[in-house]
Amino acid sequence: MSYFYSIIASITVGIHLFTLKLLSKFKSRFNEIFILMIITLILSRLLIYYAMSTVENPTNVHIILSLSVFVTFFASMYFFKLNNFDVISYIIGVLLIISGLYFINHSYS
Repeated sequence: MSYFYSIIASITVGIHLFTLKLLSKFKSRFNEIFILMIITLILSRLLIYYAMSTVENPTNVHIILSLSVFVTFFASMYFFKLNNFDVISYIIGVLLIISGLYFINHSYS
């Protein structure tokens, strides 16, 4: 199974959701951020469509899309200088998502 489109869609969804926060923080750059928001919205939906067409089980695409939370998290750390988070909980969250994908994939074998 190819997860290429799902992974790229996840990154694009994360960027799209992060631009919504950027709109409220950087009002002087509204037009540029708004254009990026629209582009990532359209691109993410197109990539999700391609991802759904390459897999048998749409649950796999949905699970990979939940990784967009981490894209938003890293972008927040970079742009807003977030540093008050629990690294252990973060790592556990990543492992739970990856293990969920593994178990779902193997439940259909």
